[in-house]
Amino acid sequence: MKVRQLQETLAKIDPEIAVVCYNKDKRLLTTGRGTILFDILAVTITEAQRCRLDDGTPYLVYEKGPASAPTAIVEVTSDF
Repeated sequence: MKVRQLQETLAKIDPEIAVVCYNKDKRLLTTGRGTILFDILAVTITEAQRCRLDDGTPYLVYEKGPASAPTAIVEVTSDF
């Protein structure tokens, strides 16, 4: 999702409503839970390259290079 798309989506919502993120990735779930909730801590911009590790895990390489681009990073926590 691009920043523009996120802004357009959020602009349609009451600005006083809390925002949480969730994940249903079976690799992250523990037995008996259908989703994991996350609270947003911060949003920053950094130069990074998006890639996948050998096991398929999404990963960011935080360095400037030919394949890197400015990337908005949303820091989340499950401790809230």
